Amino acid sequence: MSWIGTAWLVPLYPLVGSAFSLLWSPGLIKRSGPRPAGYINLLMVAVAFTHSLLALISLHNNSAAGASAIYAPPSFGWTWINTAGLRIGFDGLVSEPALIAMTVITGLHVLVQIYSIGYLEMDWGWPRFFGGLSFFEAGLCALVLTDSVFFSYVLLELLTVGTYVIVGTWYNQSLVVKGARDAFLTKRIGDIVLLAGVIALLPLTGTWNFHGLQGWAADLTNNGQPLPAGFQLILLALIAGPMGKCAQIPLHLWLDEAMESPLPSTVLRNSVVVLGGAWVLLRLEPLIALSPLVQGVLVVVGGTTALVAALIALGQIDVKRAMSFLVSSWLGLLFVAVGLGGIDVADHLLLVYPLPMAVMLMAVGAIVISNVTQDLTQLGGLWSRRPLIGMAFLAGAFGLMALPPFGGFAALRELLELAMASKAPVLIGGLVLVTNTLLCASMMRVFGLIWGGVPKPFTVRSPEVLWLMVLPTLLLMGLVLHIPQLLVHLGVYQLSPLPGWGPLGWPLVVSTLLGAGSSLWFYLRPHPLAELPAGLGGIQHWLAEDMHTEAFYHRTVVAFVVGLARFSAWSDRALVDGFSSGTGGAAMAGARQLSLTTSGNSQAYALSLVLGVLVMAAWLLAR
Repeated sequence: MSWIGTAWLVPLYPLVGSAFSLLWSPGLIKRSGPRPAGYINLLMVAVAFTHSLLALISLHNNSAAGASAIYAPPSFGWTWINTAGLRIGFDGLVSEPALIAMTVITGLHVLVQIYSIGYLEMDWGWPRFFGGLSFFEAGLCALVLTDSVFFSYVLLELLTVGTYVIVGTWYNQSLVVKGARDAFLTKRIGDIVLLAGVIALLPLTGTWNFHGLQGWAADLTNNGQPLPAGFQLILLALIAGPMGKCAQIPLHLWLDEAMESPLPSTVLRNSVVVLGGAWVLLRLEPLIALSPLVQGVLVVVGGTTALVAALIALGQIDVKRAMSFLVSSWLGLLFVAVGLGGIDVADHLLLVYPLPMAVMLMAVGAIVISNVTQDLTQLGGLWSRRPLIGMAFLAGAFGLMALPPFGGFAALRELLELAMASKAPVLIGGLVLVTNTLLCASMMRVFGLIWGGVPKPFTVRSPEVLWLMVLPTLLLMGLVLHIPQLLVHLGVYQLSPLPGWGPLGWPLVVSTLLGAGSSLWFYLRPHPLAELPAGLGGIQHWLAEDMHTEAFYHRTVVAFVVGLARFSAWSDRALVDGFSSGTGGAAMAGARQLSLTTSGNSQAYALSLVLGVLVMAAWLLAR
């Protein structure tokens, strides 16, 4: 059987590794210590990557041999429920995008698990942590293979559970518990709304398969039929799930809270796990294209998140939280692309994102673990001590900037071209340029505060970390630098030399140089300011506190829910309990009053009985 035909096995490899981790949980295997759990998971992840890569190579060889014209993606299915008029099952499709995504996911997991062995060398929570990483990989690989909206929802729910488990790895810390709880509950809001949309979609379209939905949308368009009643509400419910998973406003608070987890899990979550929601959004694009209202909502939500998150990142003091808001900002641009109908542009934004973000987070983790702080105000002057890690961070930053010839430039140029062809070219095009400027400034701010300036007490001594952390970081750096060539080789891009930039390439480059240059000029000085001067401290605090979004939610949404709960409790006590208790009390009071008419004198009872009989007899005789 071919590698492509058996690609459905790929999610099972890490799932087996995750299950084996349970053997080293407390109370089972103790004599060997927890480390075998990590090694077994690494082995199974490596097998999954090998299988994915061989399947992708086989597909590419078939295409090169001219077989692409007759190639039909292998499909597979498993029926869970089959009753009259209803079938629920896992339908999968081994397509080229799915194989590319699985190769990226599994390859990145291999590097992150190697990195984790070095990062958590002295930690005893290996079974829980490595089992959680493999669970993530299994869920993501199954998500890119499934052709079912329903099982996409199920897998997104499993990823939410995985987030809760892995964020809570160090559960003896209060901030970790809060971060895990907030991440779980915030994502559950989007998941519940998504479930409502998924359930309502089946009676309307008759199918949950993405390809069936694509055909249904095409028939609706070709026949010129109007949208069914309630269809736009269903679409709004369907995009709520991706909004929560991609940390888009107003469901964006969970991602920075989840930074309390060990940094290797942050690498995976911020580079590939958050893309699970984006993947589902891209699969729903044929339906979204039917509704200008929903497209407009995506543009507004994505544009607002892109701009606001990039601004918030500029005010963060915690380096991990600063990086988390960069994630939300970039994915906001992807939402804008989907809202503008640019599915190919969104695909390219999705493709060029994971590796640069992963290498930046790995570089940050190598600094945090050896300097025992993630406070940017305590870091600085590390270029002379940690140049290799600094170059890796720069490579990742360049990969997300609109800086030729890196992959981010080609993707952002396509997005700008799409924006200029929209109904609001100045507004949306300006949004793309301003967001790119802020993203570049944020990334260079982190670089300047860590590697620029002079050494501080926390960085006077900064030894290099274990090779298990350095090697994956440098390998990823090499891959990021070769992303343009890889994209050309895969036929995704046709990158041109510098004269082929086009008229919109120059504004992007200027915005990049403006953001990165101004940030480097400000922070690559002997004593850069991690915080704004005292006169501007209010702005710094406002940005660092997420523009007081959490406080706003407490005063509005939480206050409304608490008020509603209190009113419900009062109405239950005063109305429901009061009515039932009042009825019983009235009956008891009546009984007490009637009891006063009873004297207990048997002679009086007999006399009243005789008199009653005589009265009735007289009345009957009188008739």
